[in-house]
Amino acid sequence: MISVTMRRALLLAVVATTAAALGACNEQLDAGSACPVLCPGIEVPIKDTTLSPILSFDTTIVGYPSLGLEEGIPLASRGDTLDVRGVIRFDSLQKFFAPPGDTSRPVTKLDSATLLLRLNLTESRIPAWVRFDVYDVDTAADDGDFGALLNTFTPGRLVSSVTLQRAQLTDSVIVPIASAWLLNKMNNSLNVRLGLRLVAPGSVSLRVHTIESGLTPQLRYYVWPDTTVAQQSVTPYSKTPLAPPSTANDYRDYAVVAKNAMPAAGPNLMSTGGIPARRAYLKFDVPQWLLDSTTIVRAELQLTQAPQRSYDSGDSITVIGRAVAATRFITDLHRAADLLTAPGLFVSDTIRAAPADSGVRKLEMNALLRVWKSAGTSQEGPQHAIVLSQREEGLHGAELWFYGARAPAAVRPRLRVSYIPRVTYGVP
Repeated sequence: MISVTMRRALLLAVVATTAAALGACNEQLDAGSACPVLCPGIEVPIKDTTLSPILSFDTTIVGYPSLGLEEGIPLASRGDTLDVRGVIRFDSLQKFFAPPGDTSRPVTKLDSATLLLRLNLTESRIPAWVRFDVYDVDTAADDGDFGALLNTFTPGRLVSSVTLQRAQLTDSVIVPIASAWLLNKMNNSLNVRLGLRLVAPGSVSLRVHTIESGLTPQLRYYVWPDTTVAQQSVTPYSKTPLAPPSTANDYRDYAVVAKNAMPAAGPNLMSTGGIPARRAYLKFDVPQWLLDSTTIVRAELQLTQAPQRSYDSGDSITVIGRAVAATRFITDLHRAADLLTAPGLFVSDTIRAAPADSGVRKLEMNALLRVWKSAGTSQEGPQHAIVLSQREEGLHGAELWFYGARAPAAVRPRLRVSYIPRVTYGVP
């Protein structure tokens, strides 16, 4: 006879085997291969369709990353096409110091003043030599008045220069600052606002790290000949604007575009990249039946790249797609295009191409369509939209162009979807 213990073991084995078979059937619905074998009475066809048009609209939005969020200042000089400069503010100079074992006393002498810049030479263009010019760009104009700021880059305001051969450029550069000039600033305005400009015998571009990157620029100097008094090191700081208080942080270090002759994308095109950077906002019109009545196996967004030939047209850059996390209540597109999910979370793959290239580029969106399905049609759900942006946004002058929703049918965006129609069970 079979004992109670053995009967229980056999029962568990039967249950486990049945559950495994049923699980395999459910697990393989997307693949469509195992279920006909394990569940011969059920046929689950996978259907393919290409949806075009798929966008309700698209647009290009300029001005990213937002002021104060840049991880680098893209200094560039490309003749008549591109001129980008930088500003670093040190509005926190101290008029007093305290030697060891002594009382506080005013600063009456400065020595060995320097400006330390941390460089990122990735995707840089460096000719035989490059000169860093540093200007006094302190002005009474309102913050954000970049026109008035650019007017201060004049020979009479030049503070210092340093010229380096290409082989001398490493991950940092030290620019000497006239100590007498800095002491005068300390005894008067206390504001040191330095403008950076590159000069070279040909096209030149590189990046200076900002305080947001963690590799902070520093203004260094000594206030006492005795080595027991440590070198002073000042990091970027801005006193203005006064309101709202957090805005002052945005003006600690930033880029200023003096010239950008990049041709504008046409009315049928979307643009990503450039300086100041552009993002392409794509709003989808996905049929409700596809979200409500199917199991989506795969969804592939197909974009057609349009060639554009300007500077850096042969250099490959990377564009990523990110899901918009903003709800439908947010109607400001610039704001919506800033509220994004992490790269690769719901839109996988990347687009790696040169601006002069053309052809079809693809992004996987099946995970995102499942999110849209689960969120339903509530206004509190995320917008059915994605943003195309450059991976190193605001640090590269090149752009990629893509045909948009108003382009001819053959090149407009389309969505190729593989799906399983909803399977219903029951007695007919």
